[in-house]
Amino acid sequence: MFDLEQSIAEWRRQMLAAGIKTPVPLEELEIHLREDIERQMKSGLSAQQAFGIAARKIGQAPELKREFKKIGTPMETQKIIKLAGVICVAVALFCQLFTCPPFVFAFGFSLMTRVLLLAVWAITVATTVLSWRYNHKLLPVIRNQPLRRAVGIVCYMGCLLWMRFVLFHLPEFATGSLSLLVFLFGSEWTVMAILGGVGHGLEKAVSMQDQTAAA
Repeated sequence: MFDLEQSIAEWRRQMLAAGIKTPVPLEELEIHLREDIERQMKSGLSAQQAFGIAARKIGQAPELKREFKKIGTPMETQKIIKLAGVICVAVALFCQLFTCPPFVFAFGFSLMTRVLLLAVWAITVATTVLSWRYNHKLLPVIRNQPLRRAVGIVCYMGCLLWMRFVLFHLPEFATGSLSLLVFLFGSEWTVMAILGGVGHGLEKAVSMQDQTAAA
C-alpha cells in the first residue's frame, strides 16, 4: 500500500544524498512538493499519482543541484537568524564576563559571599556557552519552516524585552541587597542567551536530523 509520508521521506533522502542542502532550499522544495500533491489530489488523483506528478515537476536532484549552483540559494533568512542569535549570545557573554566579576570585587562582600557569587557567575557563563552549542538536542524538530522562523522571531523579540527589563527594572527587585543585585544581574543574562539561541537551534535541529537520515 502506498504511504505518502514515507515516499516524501525517501524523496528527501534522495535530495540530501545528491547534495541539496538543508534546511534551505530543501525545505522550500518540500513545501512546493506538498502543495502540488494537495492540488493534484483535489483534482481527483490518488496520493501515489499526485506524488509522482509533483516529484516530476520539481525535477531530479542532480538537475536541481546544478540549477541552485547557477542562481544561488536563498540563504539570507537563515543567515539573519544565525546572526541574531550570535548577537544575543555575544551581548550576554560580554555582560557576564566584564561586568559581574568587577562588581563582586569592587564592594565589601565577605569571602563566602564572593565565593558563592563567583560560583553562580561561572555556572551562568557555562550555561550560556553550552546552550548555544547543544540546545538543538533539546529543541523539537519543527518541519514547518514558517512556524519555525516565527518561533525564532518571537524569541528574539523576547530578548529585547528581557534586556530592557534587566537594565531598567532589575534593581527594583534587589533594593537594599547588593549581593542579590549582582546575582540577578549575572544570572539573568543567561535567559537572554538561551532565548537568543532558540532560532538558530531550531534550524540546526532540522539540519542534524536530515543529516542523520541521509547517513
